[in-house]
Amino acid sequence: MDLENLTKHQIILLTLLVSFVTSIATGIVTVSLMNQAPPSVTRTINQIVEHTVQTVVPASAQNTAAVVTQKTIVVKDDDLVAQTIAALQKSVVRITVKGGADLLARGVVINATGTTMTDRAALVGSGATEFEAILANGDRVPLKVGDLSATSSPIALVTVLGTSTGFAPSSIADVSKLRLGQRVLGISGKGVDSVGEGVVAMLPDGGVGTASILTTVPGTTPGSVVATQFGEIIGITTAASLGQSTDSYTVASIASQPVHGATNQASNP
Repeated sequence: MDLENLTKHQIILLTLLVSFVTSIATGIVTVSLMNQAPPSVTRTINQIVEHTVQTVVPASAQNTAAVVTQKTIVVKDDDLVAQTIAALQKSVVRITVKGGADLLARGVVINATGTTMTDRAALVGSGATEFEAILANGDRVPLKVGDLSATSSPIALVTVLGTSTGFAPSSIADVSKLRLGQRVLGISGKGVDSVGEGVVAMLPDGGVGTASILTTVPGTTPGSVVATQFGEIIGITTAASLGQSTDSYTVASIASQPVHGATNQASNP
């Protein structure tokens, strides 16, 4: 067969034949290579196919087409810290004598009923019997304080009164899950909030009622808060912890168990 004498139709048919044979050969080679490929490669390809099918399959004809969206949200490190600090500020209060302007201590709200942890020695040392809490939005609300001499714990549990929308409680961290070198954030200061960032320098010693944790975040104001990077409260500064160093905090979990009993007591001064 002389290729130079082929008609246009014969050339087209010949091209289709060559393409067909080439595609079959390519398919055979691809299947052979896939059979020889490591399992991890096959698994990756299968996952891509499964996700593609899940995304493009529409809902039933009776309903509006459904779109299945899978998102991977990447949060920058700086953004996470800023978000955590903003959330913590809503649970941190400043405690003063009723009608007074001088800060006695800071405190942190730990539940929706207004139960707040603060430094017991700071309240006892003031000699006052009536206190107020300044919320994050600047509102001053009454603070109910029970018999502070009823416990020797360095942490006092008091009750912030007023609308629950004025604060957002924080959760308490599980101290057993903390690790040396873990990032922590702190809020302190006598006036406006002063924030700091550091790591866990020494884990709690386990002493009952006096357990403390050492960080690299200083907190000189009684009731200053240190938390994980996700906003879980690790501890607060108390007279007991400040007696060790400004980087030491009384572990918050020593006051987490008797919250209900202490709250009831604080409600009946």
